[in-house]
Amino acid sequence: MKIMIELEEAKELVLSRIQPVGTEWVAITDAYQRVLGQDVLSQIAMPPFARSPLDGYAYRAGESDSQPLQLKVVSEIPAGTFSDREILTGEAAKIFTGAPIPPGANCVVRMEDTELVSDQVTVIRPVLPNSNMVPKGEEIKEGDTLLRQGFYLTPPALGLLAAVGLDQVNVYRRPRVGLLSTGSELMDVGQSLLPAKIYNSNSYTLRGMLQEAGCEVLTIPIVSDQMEDTLKALARVSEADLIITTGGASVGDYDIMRHALAEFGCEMLFWKLDLKPGTPASVGQKGKQLCFSLSGNPAAAMVTFELLVRPVLRKIAGRSIHEEEQFLVKMASGFGKTGRQRRFLRAQAVFKNGEIWADLTPAQGSGILRSMIGSHLLVDVPANHGSVEPGELLMASWIANWES
Repeated sequence: MKIMIELEEAKELVLSRIQPVGTEWVAITDAYQRVLGQDVLSQIAMPPFARSPLDGYAYRAGESDSQPLQLKVVSEIPAGTFSDREILTGEAAKIFTGAPIPPGANCVVRMEDTELVSDQVTVIRPVLPNSNMVPKGEEIKEGDTLLRQGFYLTPPALGLLAAVGLDQVNVYRRPRVGLLSTGSELMDVGQSLLPAKIYNSNSYTLRGMLQEAGCEVLTIPIVSDQMEDTLKALARVSEADLIITTGGASVGDYDIMRHALAEFGCEMLFWKLDLKPGTPASVGQKGKQLCFSLSGNPAAAMVTFELLVRPVLRKIAGRSIHEEEQFLVKMASGFGKTGRQRRFLRAQAVFKNGEIWADLTPAQGSGILRSMIGSHLLVDVPANHGSVEPGELLMASWIANWES
């Protein structure tokens, strides 16, 4: 087991050991925020026929039509109907937006540029051949790849699938995650708080983050700091794709989680990340299952989740993997503490004069849950950096958007 490793090494270590979960077919009505399990090819062209983009008259234009042009209206084509009446020279079909272009016609003139008397239409401003026609397959050709495997399905993507007639789609199964909050000091909400106890918040924050990431979550709200209870709780979530625990991660007499994971049958990959907050994190693997032990301090657990767990969830969910992009921010406020370890500071993003400024939350303690509310950024302060000064440039990354 490695001890005290860099974040980048930890991510590489865990990402190299996992594969996406299996796939399933679902109705597109249930496919929102799911991840495509295979490429989607269109079986039809879009539009499936040449159509009119406006209300007007379809006719057979020549390069040197007279102005004005007199035509006989021989048919009417509303949207959703098809006319097989061929349009000859000197004839026109009254046509409406979205209707198929009739055979023989090679243009559409706007209704505003015409005058109709009985069955005779005068084209005041004749148009050239191929004007105001949307050709068959302008947007999509039959056999085109619409969306690639790993694509995260958004509302317009679902609309695109529906536009080509698909009612089902192959997607990755939602990852199943077991979530344990450990600590004999914990009490669940809705109870009167007893002396020396605190309410369990991690089950609720992390469950929300997991649900936001598209996971099915089995939560065991409170597990005592006893080995027997911990092993029983781990056994209850043994069928999950991933297990996340909070609490019992550090070096105290009651910090037993990494020992429990080993007893549970995990190969322990590492213990301790060389960063703050969240140093005592550890990860073990049992078969295909990864087990993450995170700090019991609420802010530390959430920061470590963003930095380490979220990239893993993306991969097992089948989403396209990319490096979490970091970018330069200008510090709107300072941070006086110094230390040997790399530190991630929570901050609000403020846009000024085309730049992103990072306004640090007032309290950065690992147990301060409120520091995550209103924060958009994790500012990356290198090891041995010294105090952070206002106006200084540092790298940062976005926190997932799970707030209003």
